[in-house]
Amino acid sequence: MKNHTSTLIPGPLDSHTANLFLSQNSTVLLSTMLVAILTFIALAILRCGKIQPALHFSTAVPPYTHLTYPILGSLQYFSDPWNFLRTATEKGSVSFHLFNQSCIALSSDARQAFFSDWLTDPTLGYAIMLAGTPNLSKDFTKTVGIDITLGGRSYKFLTALIRKERVIAKMPTLYAYAYNHISGFGATTDPFESFPEIIFRLTVSIVTSSNIAANQAACNALLQIFIGLEKAATPVTVLFPWFFGPDRMRRFYLMKQFYNVMLDTIAERKKEGRNEDDAMQFLIDQGLSTMEITQFAIAVLFTGNANTAVVAPTLLCDLAMHPSYLSQVRDELETFISSFNSDMSLPLQARIQSIAYDDWTKPGCLPILERCLKETIRLRVGTPLHRLNNTEKDVKMGRVIVPRGTIATFHTSFVHHDEKIFPEPFVWDPERFSPERAEDKKTPMAFAGWGLGRHPCLGQKFATFEAYLLVALMVSLYDIQVVDERGQPLTEMPPPDLQNQVVSPPPTAIHLRLAARE
Repeated sequence: MKNHTSTLIPGPLDSHTANLFLSQNSTVLLSTMLVAILTFIALAILRCGKIQPALHFSTAVPPYTHLTYPILGSLQYFSDPWNFLRTATEKGSVSFHLFNQSCIALSSDARQAFFSDWLTDPTLGYAIMLAGTPNLSKDFTKTVGIDITLGGRSYKFLTALIRKERVIAKMPTLYAYAYNHISGFGATTDPFESFPEIIFRLTVSIVTSSNIAANQAACNALLQIFIGLEKAATPVTVLFPWFFGPDRMRRFYLMKQFYNVMLDTIAERKKEGRNEDDAMQFLIDQGLSTMEITQFAIAVLFTGNANTAVVAPTLLCDLAMHPSYLSQVRDELETFISSFNSDMSLPLQARIQSIAYDDWTKPGCLPILERCLKETIRLRVGTPLHRLNNTEKDVKMGRVIVPRGTIATFHTSFVHHDEKIFPEPFVWDPERFSPERAEDKKTPMAFAGWGLGRHPCLGQKFATFEAYLLVALMVSLYDIQVVDERGQPLTEMPPPDLQNQVVSPPPTAIHLRLAARE
């Protein structure tokens, strides 16, 4: 049978392209830096004066923070976002800027207004704050960068692709991918490398292309593109999105690689007259161009993979670090699996395939595992959330006015690590989500792990399914111990790192020692 994915793996750069993109000639680099600095200063003089007055035209716009540098703005946001936002908002919400991007940092008491607002756009907020997509005009995504919203159609397409009917049709394939990956582990594994590979593959299968997903090497190549894109998103690309420097060139090259994969996949499919029942065919049938399919795929794969690829292995590490919970979860999952297929003579793979998609996330089916997942998210996930006012008018969030073109930012640690809401907030304690304690129910909008209000996580159900499935396979197949990179047992997990812009693995290396269970 012909391998339909053999051309999907990006090849090495030829010497000309490598020299074009990666040359480190010192003279050229110094000249570029000098021109860039002079350009920045000139433009800053013209632009910076427009920022603060625009933020203060109304008394409802928060006062400007003193934690700022001339022209460039609050650079502390990049290096220490949690401490910056916490310190800046001690007396309430404040305004700040990042070069020519105006922002408002919302305090904890403004969270209900933040999560309840439906006029501001989280997708474009993240595009600017993470990828350096420029702003200042309604169609700013057409200037530099990509329009990940497809003119507002992305939400509709994603909703259609993750309908349970489409996921159910893929369940045998998803089960096979997951089981084959997990059962192939050796004596040790780095879960923050091995889990992202399978989570990415499962996500590609649902929201991109079935024949790309069928080739693990192609999936891994795409995953490396995403890792490269994340590393190339630096403060420079955010502050100066129009500057085509080394990071921007690297991002351009990586996006071109991704585009080529989509182009080859579509061309091969059309050439052979194949009409497959997958996300790519759905998008083709909707009339999207290859560039639009690329834009959509980059956005949804980042959204679908970024959090789950860290949360799922972290959950497993938290369980392994607490043997009593690991034992409870293992027993709960064995009872759960047996309720659908009790034939112990069958292999685990066959028994698990008896479980329907909806059953994994049905309320109350896996209460202990659900509490453990929520607690891992609460404790380990502390990042800023963003909303861009991309409308033609100012938007009111509670008592705060968010001017047009301004990004409102709220940090999840304002609730997740508030000892008034969650006592001993840096202790992993799943029972805080038990019916008896229900600490998340005593304060409005206290748990932001899956979004809140008008901005819930669209992929929550599928992400939960992925996490539960992988944990079920791991605890059923292996006895697990958390060790460091030298193989020495760890006695506790590293404290959560709250200084990241996105959900990130622990700052120190963590591995799992595995022993096959009988």
